[in-house]
Amino acid sequence: MIKMLQKISLSKKDKAKGLKIPKKINQDLAYLIGVFAGDGSLGYRPNKYEYSLKCVGNPKDEKEFYNKIIKQKFTKVFGFSPDIKLFDKETTFGFRVFSKALITYLTKIIGLPLGSKYKTLKIPNKIFANNNLIIQFVKGVIDTDGSISFKKKYKKYPYYPVISFSSKSKNFTKEIANWLKNQDFKIVEKYDYKIIDFRTKQGYTIINRIELNGNQNLIKWMNKIGFSSPKHIKKIKKYWKK
Repeated sequence: MIKMLQKISLSKKDKAKGLKIPKKINQDLAYLIGVFAGDGSLGYRPNKYEYSLKCVGNPKDEKEFYNKIIKQKFTKVFGFSPDIKLFDKETTFGFRVFSKALITYLTKIIGLPLGSKYKTLKIPNKIFANNNLIIQFVKGVIDTDGSISFKKKYKKYPYYPVISFSSKSKNFTKEIANWLKNQDFKIVEKYDYKIIDFRTKQGYTIINRIELNGNQNLIKWMNKIGFSSPKHIKKIKKYWKK
């Protein structure tokens, strides 16, 4: 890893904004890599020689998450504060940074995919090998692409917790599912099923989903992994009766 890091050179713009390339993967970086796997996309436009990382969520309920949690961790890990704002005609909220050095680090050393991510997205080997790191990685994934909900089931009020995660990537979903099962979580797996999506020509999207149902799963999750997303935490405080 050290030899590969030595091949990454910072541009004048990188140096001006204070970019630093981490020499080792700590828990904050592992969490951010999970966030990038969930909400992020890494791109390269050869006609403009432009390397970028875009990471955005829902402006309706994730502004606090980006302004407080992600911005703070990003600044701590990479040495500069990203400009958090609205994107995509104000339908998304987050940041976009331009840096060949950063994108090279995240793709060549960490192992995140460049361009369309769903065919090649996986848990990076350097994270998979360390249990403390993969816990933070999974937390970052679920904070962005996951959800916590409470169902009524047999009562008149929401009480039954369900942690869920959905992805277009079947292999990535299976990797997350297998790791959770190895940690003794009881999960439900659903692969290759269609959900209505009028944004597509065919009117649907094929998705993969895992669910962790019930109080015991949530207790174990909070003890072992937890949440950093304010919207998840607020929902738990509102509905969860231990």
